[in-house]
Amino acid sequence: MSKITFSISELIESAWYRFQHRPLFWVCIALLSISISSLGDYGLQFDSETFDPSFNPLGLIMGILSLYISASITLMSVKYMRGEEVNFNDITAIGFNKFIHYVIAVIISTILMLLGFLCFILPGFYIMARLIFVQYLVLDKDLSFGDAINQSFQISKDDTLTLIGFMFAMFCIILIGLLCLVLGLLVAIPVSWLATAQLYLNYFKNINLSIE
Repeated sequence: MSKITFSISELIESAWYRFQHRPLFWVCIALLSISISSLGDYGLQFDSETFDPSFNPLGLIMGILSLYISASITLMSVKYMRGEEVNFNDITAIGFNKFIHYVIAVIISTILMLLGFLCFILPGFYIMARLIFVQYLVLDKDLSFGDAINQSFQISKDDTLTLIGFMFAMFCIILIGLLCLVLGLLVAIPVSWLATAQLYLNYFKNINLSIE
């Protein structure tokens, strides 16, 4: 495969352009994502004084729901940047098997990144860059979590520093949104979703990796 080149500023401009076509829709999606995520603690609560852990079944349910919505939004972002029509019904479009592979991919990626950050921080950024496409490959190309991790590592090997730069740019966008009286997050978060989806499409839009 030939080397992929991209401009971070052009990715952001493309995302902003597409966001402006349906701003209310994406603001509502961001509000839903933030609301659900704020309620999900994956079943583990800590006492504010003693820090003793306790099981919270509602938090577990909301945590799983948050993961599902995150998966749906990731796929919606790819479809939207591809030029396909998306609507609120797409929030529930992810099938069970695909979601299971998504969850496993998220867990493995998170563990690998945490291990990287424990090794003097810099390896964590390296691993984040190499795994940036894993979730997209699971959801859009129907790959298993193992195949998605392998493909993401292969495709990103020549662009690690540029991908780290892209992630830093997305962090800055989110930070600016946070500084804009928090309400700016309702714009910054969707723009970062769409920009990352466009980055993914730049690499994989003409590649058929689907496994039956």
